[in-house]
This record gives sequence, structure tokens and C-alpha cells, in this order.
Amino acid sequence: MVHARTTPFAMPLPKALEHVDRFFGLDTILTDEGCDILRPYYQQSEPGYKRVHSEKGCMHMALNPDGVYSADGYFTQIRTVADHIRQVQAKRVLELGSGMGFNTIALAPDHPDVQFTGLDLMAHHVNSAGKDARHLPNARFQLGSYADIPTDLHGADVVFAVETLCYATDLDAVARQIAAAMAPGGRFIMYDGFRRADFHQAPPDVQTAARLFEVTTAVTGGFHSVEACEAALARAGLVVLRRDDLSDQSIAGLRYLHHRSARFFRSWKYRLLKHVLPVYLLRNAVAGLVGPYMIEGAGPNSGDTQAAITYSVLMAEKPH
Repeated sequence: MVHARTTPFAMPLPKALEHVDRFFGLDTILTDEGCDILRPYYQQSEPGYKRVHSEKGCMHMALNPDGVYSADGYFTQIRTVADHIRQVQAKRVLELGSGMGFNTIALAPDHPDVQFTGLDLMAHHVNSAGKDARHLPNARFQLGSYADIPTDLHGADVVFAVETLCYATDLDAVARQIAAAMAPGGRFIMYDGFRRADFHQAPPDVQTAARLFEVTTAVTGGFHSVEACEAALARAGLVVLRRDDLSDQSIAGLRYLHHRSARFFRSWKYRLLKHVLPVYLLRNAVAGLVGPYMIEGAGPNSGDTQAAITYSVLMAEKPH
């Protein structure tokens, strides 16, 4: 394995954008900005998450604190969740946007006295997760939206959301739902991508890379700012405990996916897939290719030019 800092980009950002434009059309992709493509995106992308992104169907970024890519980085987020479960001696845990169940299924065996529930908007995700969790008596998955959390799920001691609140269209409404679902003294942990406050001061090609990543991962309204999310949680009555920028930990995983995606754009064999595979599945190659530029900027080394997106965690508590 090679340290991320010593792994060069597969190509300069202008060349990456040229590849994307030639294969998909930049303007064609960006016409989806503001459109609701969430359901077809996840329906089409499920095979890609399982066969390319992670064997176990993980649907979030790897975080590698040592700067060396390893699939163990997909468990970094839930290690933090596990810490909070122990700190508050949780009995009920609710995951929002649980996808194919990776996080909840990984947590449940280590906390047999805790009841875990995963809530997800996609029926095929819920069905898939439920099948994989058949052996876990303390884990279940339920169809529903965090925009309207069912009252039978209220009273959770820990609520967590990994790369899903980026899809929220009304942060205040969702924050109120989260606060209502939490037990007094409960914790909320949120990992996600966020637009930097100075997003529009980043170089234009870096902004384009960020917008492409957003659209090709169905975040067609653009990532929220971390400040907006923090303010919404506070208005909902939660106390924000901390906010950490973990962008540096995401670089190794993003560069790993970047190099895998570069092979797609360079090989005529892969390009033939355009004629047989669904468009939203294929566009994940765009997200993989441009991901590092939005986090690091356009230069060959982190910090060479201004970035547009951060990867951060927010933690909050509901007062007693």
C-alpha cells in the first residue's frame, strides 16, 4: 500500500474534465442539478457499491487516519458511533439512511443488549439489509424517511447518519425530527460532505469537479454547509458538542477510487459499458474520478489550490 500523499493524481484536473465531457458531456450531467434522481440513482447503483466500492455494500467514504488506503477505513465512522453508544449506555440506536445495512449490521454483534433500527427511504435497501441481518436478533430495518421519523422509533439514545443528510431539502424540519426522535441525554452523530463557506472562491474547475461529484452521487441540490447544519441542530434544541474537519482522512480512499475510475475512462473496453449499463451506475465513475480534486484542490499535492468541499463530522446532544 502507498501513502496517499505520495500517490500522484492519475491526471490533471483539466484532463479529467475533458474525459468526462467526451464520455458523458459535462452540460448533460449538470442538467440534473436541482432534479430529484435519488430513487433511480440508488436502484441503478446498488451493483456498483457491492462490486466496486466495497464487497460488503458499504455506501460511504473510507476514512484512513494514517493516510494509507485500507478497507478498514469504512469502519472508522461507526467506531465513533460505538464510542457514543458506550458513553451514554444506549439501549436504542437509530440509523438514518441506513442503505444496505452495512453500519447497523457491523455494530449490532458487538452490542447485543442494544436494539438497532435502520431507517431508509428505499424499499430495495430495506429488503437487502433485512436479509443480511437475519442472524441478528437486535437489528431490524424499516422503510421510512428521516423527514418524517415514525413515532415508534422515538426515544433513541443514539441517532446517527452517515452521508445521508446531504439529501435533506429542509434542514430545520429534519433537525426537528431528529431532536424529537432522541431521548433526553441522547447523542446525534452526523458524517457528511459539506460545501466550504468560500466554495465560490475556489478555482472554477474545482467548483465544476465538486458539482459533478454532487450530481453523480444524486446530491443534486449541492452539499449543505456545515455551518447551516450546525445552526439547524441548534435551532431544534440540540447542543452541538463538536465539529471536526476530517477531509485529510478521506484523501487516501478518494485517491484509491480516483485511480480505479481513471482506468474506466482510459480503456476502450470499459467505455463499451456505456451501451449496456444504466447511466446513473456508470456516472459513479465520474464521482470517483473527480472526488480528490474537490477535497484537495486541483494541484498534485493537498493544499496546492483551494478546495471546495470538506468531509466533516458533527456531534450533538439533547439536553435532559
